[in-house]
Amino acid sequence: MNARKPGLLERTESGHMEGKSRMDVALAELTRALERETGTVRELREALLRQRAGVAADSAGAVNESCDDIARLLVAIEAAKRHRAMRIEAVSPEGGVPLDSLERVLGPALPESLVRARAELRREAQATAREAAVNRTVLARTVEAGEAFLQALFSGANTLEPVYRAGERREEDGAGHLFDRKA
Repeated sequence: MNARKPGLLERTESGHMEGKSRMDVALAELTRALERETGTVRELREALLRQRAGVAADSAGAVNESCDDIARLLVAIEAAKRHRAMRIEAVSPEGGVPLDSLERVLGPALPESLVRARAELRREAQATAREAAVNRTVLARTVEAGEAFLQALFSGANTLEPVYRAGERREEDGAGHLFDRKA
């Protein structure tokens, strides 16, 4: 009994996959890889927004949680980029072809779904890069403000001096005064 499972591609005698060429299948896999990568980049942008909201709310917990999410997503994006590179190698005779050069290698007739997925990844990556730049500025200013606060707190500029001035001496019996000026 040879039951076919829906959604599985089977090779025909000519090496084609159920009416699709190997190239069609490889291009569809590349498209799906780009769509998954776009989703991960979108999640990164959302984590950056949560991080900024945590800074604005002065919530160390929210900032720490967003930092953990950002670290996890950066690792996921690196994995997605490696997967994308493998998918590109499957459709390109040349290895290491950038996404922008697919037309040069494969010809101008790329599937519309691939063109859309590539454009969406580019838009999402640009939006995420803008959010990351804003976060770098916000976090740098937050660190500077924290350092300035600590400097003021521990510098003693606003505290009373630990010595008596000439007019501030206690006049009980005059004994026990060794210092009356700051060195």
